[in-house]
Amino acid sequence: MNIKIIICFILIICFLPSASLGATEKVWSAKSSGIIRPNQTMVFENYAVKATAMDNTGSSIIVYRNNVILEKKDFNINEFKKYDTLGITLLGANGEYSWIAFSKPEERDIWIPSGQRTLKWGETYSFEDASIGIEALGKDSVNLTVSRNNSVKTDVFTINSFKNYDNMRIVVTDINRTGLISIELFKYMIPTFEANINTDKDEYFPDEIISVSINITGDEPLNIASISLDGNNPLQFRPDVFTATGINGTRSFKSQINDLPPNSTITINGKIEVRDYYNNVYFANVNKEVAVTPYISIIKRVQEETDDEKVLVELFLYNSGSNRTFVYIHDNVTEGKNPDQKDWNIELEPKRSANVSYFISPQKPGEYQLASATAKWNGEISTSKKVNTIVHMPYLSIVKTASNNESMTEVELEVRNVGDRPAIVIVDDKIPDGFPLESGSPTWSGYTDSGKSANFKYSLKGNPVSLPPANATYRDIRGTVRQAQSNAVENNKIPGTKKVVTTHMNAGRYEIMVFMISSFLVISGIIGSMAFTAYLITKIRTR
Repeated sequence: MNIKIIICFILIICFLPSASLGATEKVWSAKSSGIIRPNQTMVFENYAVKATAMDNTGSSIIVYRNNVILEKKDFNINEFKKYDTLGITLLGANGEYSWIAFSKPEERDIWIPSGQRTLKWGETYSFEDASIGIEALGKDSVNLTVSRNNSVKTDVFTINSFKNYDNMRIVVTDINRTGLISIELFKYMIPTFEANINTDKDEYFPDEIISVSINITGDEPLNIASISLDGNNPLQFRPDVFTATGINGTRSFKSQINDLPPNSTITINGKIEVRDYYNNVYFANVNKEVAVTPYISIIKRVQEETDDEKVLVELFLYNSGSNRTFVYIHDNVTEGKNPDQKDWNIELEPKRSANVSYFISPQKPGEYQLASATAKWNGEISTSKKVNTIVHMPYLSIVKTASNNESMTEVELEVRNVGDRPAIVIVDDKIPDGFPLESGSPTWSGYTDSGKSANFKYSLKGNPVSLPPANATYRDIRGTVRQAQSNAVENNKIPGTKKVVTTHMNAGRYEIMVFMISSFLVISGIIGSMAFTAYLITKIRTR
């Protein structure tokens, strides 16, 4: 069966309010409350009560004053009874429990001012979902008609009198017989709250105790509230009842769950009930799931983030049973076509734990998810959860390119740190035999931050058809040294540059003689033309 507990608290309880002006109202404020069994007595000042729950609708209560029986009465749930200046209310009855509160009258601000208005006879004023109009004016009074929620009601007001309409209050502050009246509007302060259930962790061994914390937060003081807890499995909550008064802000209530069912998921359900000053009820439901391991449990652990070259993986095993047990452990170190399998056989004494561990060496930075590990015993199996780790490191990517330029080969290397940590880098490129260095250097060293790159070039004499990979060594801030290698430049992948082509002319003796005579005649003709032109110019000038 489900074991259910009631956790309850009260700040102010109001069942018999008396009228006052504006935002303030006299209410019954709870000074003490409690959940009592038939053999228990609840005491407040010179009063005491004993109660026997008859069923879920009421209790038989004996009221004492100064150790003398004042009254024996059957109370229904939510029934209020006044004894001089003290009020006693039966708030609930649950099996053998009776929930009782002692209250005293106090002035409290429970209405929120929402503005002032002037009404004119013959006009209608709207406020949220209500319509307000003047029906008639008397000498010192006014009849107001209020329409709301498909109902119409007419009430008589005098100066400084008020009426409540659900969560709206109307106060008449002035009456002018010329047809004008002044009113002030108020809204009822409806309780608002948040609730949650917390546990100290999300997974438990069967022989552990679950610590449960139920938290309720209200922006304004709450009138009265209760919390009922139940689970989806037979559970024991200890302690099983709580009461409190004078709560404002956040209040936490703590319980514990014992005798956990192994290899199960427990759902803790909380039902929160809050009542306002008119005993209206507001509900909220919260829940929390926790896992309970088998008797032999296995937990896989790894650092959430690491800069280590070798990452420690631990398997924690615990025997919560009462017998010595032989356990076979299996784990896949990597996920893939050929995973690295690890196996152990251990003996676990009752209520004892054991650890096995190993290292993994991630080659690249990033987030890694490690597969589940399993433990087998007596035909049963337990599986750990998958775990994630984020590995930080520098990581080099080196790209080598080359191009032929006439009788030279230009080589360029780009060194890029694609990791998330800086590195100090040394690059050493091998020059092929027979191709001497013309300019630059095939080695480079320097600091490369994450996401940054560096370039260097050198030139070789000749045109090799291929170039070997360049090798690099780099070190991170923790002193870990890693290796990197560039690509090789293979045959027919070294592009050449365009060259100027020179064509040579082949000529015999005859062709040379013809060329020389032709050149002489052309030159003689040019010189003769220039001499004749000079003669003509001289003749013309002498005339």
